[in-house]
Amino acid sequence: MQSHIFEKHLLGMKFHLVIVAVFGVLLSSSCQKEDPGTPGVNEVWLEYQLFRPSQLQVAVGTTVHFINKGNPTHTVTGALFTSSNIRTGEDYTYTFTAPGTYYFTCANHSTVTSEQVAVRVQ
Repeated sequence: MQSHIFEKHLLGMKFHLVIVAVFGVLLSSSCQKEDPGTPGVNEVWLEYQLFRPSQLQVAVGTTVHFINKGNPTHTVTGALFTSSNIRTGEDYTYTFTAPGTYYFTCANHSTVTSEQVAVRVQ
């Protein structure tokens, strides 16, 4: 009789351990930020408080894709051009036709110094 009670108690403990383990996995995976990867060739990702990469070197005639990978709406604003608002998942492309170094920021977040990129065209 005692062994039957012990087995029932042990089974109950195993069940509770499984529930705790499953809850722990769910909790830890929901708190982790998914790695968005890295920008492709001739891409600049506009993210939350960050343009990535912050420097890009391209040849004259190259089209650069500015892709919003973050939540807020961004712009690409510089002396050469100003994009319209770029929403999450949208992009803005520009073909650089003259050599030089061009600096861009986000007009919507002008106080965030990490939201800037330098494009060097050779």
